[in-house]
Amino acid sequence: MQSTSRGDVNSDGKVNAVDITKIAAHIKGLKTLTGDQKVNADVNFDGKGNAGDITSIAAHIKGLKKLPSDPDSADETFEGYDAFLMFADSEMNWGNWNGQGYHGVPSYGIDADITADGEYTVSITRESITASDDAGSNSSLIYYEYGDGEKELASASGCTMLCVDITGLLDGTLAADGNELEGFLSDGSEPNINKKVKGKYRGDELKVELMDIQVDGWSIQFDPSKVKYGNLNEEDNCYRIQIADLLSGSAEKAAIETDDLYFSNSLSVTFNISGIEQKKE
Repeated sequence: MQSTSRGDVNSDGKVNAVDITKIAAHIKGLKTLTGDQKVNADVNFDGKGNAGDITSIAAHIKGLKKLPSDPDSADETFEGYDAFLMFADSEMNWGNWNGQGYHGVPSYGIDADITADGEYTVSITRESITASDDAGSNSSLIYYEYGDGEKELASASGCTMLCVDITGLLDGTLAADGNELEGFLSDGSEPNINKKVKGKYRGDELKVELMDIQVDGWSIQFDPSKVKYGNLNEEDNCYRIQIADLLSGSAEKAAIETDDLYFSNSLSVTFNISGIEQKKE
């Protein structure tokens, strides 16, 4: 028996259109996949070889997105600091609350690894929200079901929460409003994967600026004066860019028109950060 390699359905050492053809034939009932073929076809780790796997392999072949990682072997190492998009729509359907690399914790966004000063983008996509991760599939999603049995994920509508969190940065001594904090964080290692451990920076040592918000590839307007930055959750080491938070504030305080937010495929936030290099080890 040949060793398994996700995406390489015919075990020829490559992931290409031939593998897509074999999955398609399996779906249509023309030629059933068995053994390693069936395992290799399941690139989304949902226990089936289906259209979702074809989509993932096609994106991989085109260089648009890497194949999903094995949900039983979460990558908990970072070169820098993990930045992720925290989002929930008005129905709490589309949602992502955590960064990748936290074993056993659901993470359905596309993160950025902050390694130096510069511009970064984090996002949530239809593919990421419907994928399987460390904690399995996203069980809260609402799908439309058509008469023929086909299901389609409802588009995201409205906004309850829209923030970017960068884990591991802050030492917990300075609040976002500039007041000194007693500090809830402890000394320790790996602040990137332990939010309760002190990071290297006070909030005023970093400069972060929201640059762009895009829905389905189109930029939307935001009010820079209403964007909040810094240690907004004083009990962890995350640096937060808060665009909207209707769980603790009103829609009037949000930097976007929360009721007007709508997208079918992707939401992304681009920001610039500086100050990282001054203490880079």
